[in-house]
Amino acid sequence: MELYHKDIKALQPDTPREIDERLRRRYLDRLGQRVKKLRKLLIERNWENLRSECGQLAVSGETFGFERLTLLAIGAQESIPQGKISKAATPSKAKQTAEALIATIDSILMEHTVSRV
Repeated sequence: MELYHKDIKALQPDTPREIDERLRRRYLDRLGQRVKKLRKLLIERNWENLRSECGQLAVSGETFGFERLTLLAIGAQESIPQGKISKAATPSKAKQTAEALIATIDSILMEHTVSRV
């Protein structure tokens, strides 16, 4: 009889909280790849794509409850001039805010890696 109850429990749908936690873990797993992309775009001085990536991070950070990441991503996005920017040019504020965003993501990843172990 006890086995039957375990089987029924296994068939029950996940709770919204379990689903949210699973999605958040998946987001954190993918965040490492996104920070690599940010670094690459910054090194390449690909300002247009860096601006776009920061905008996407601002939205996803808010969705998954990372307010600090969201605020820094918005700041980085706003600091990168729109339109054509010479690859030779390095908007210092854009570089500074993108580096702060990268450091914050690294910190979030370290925090959550330690908390999951």
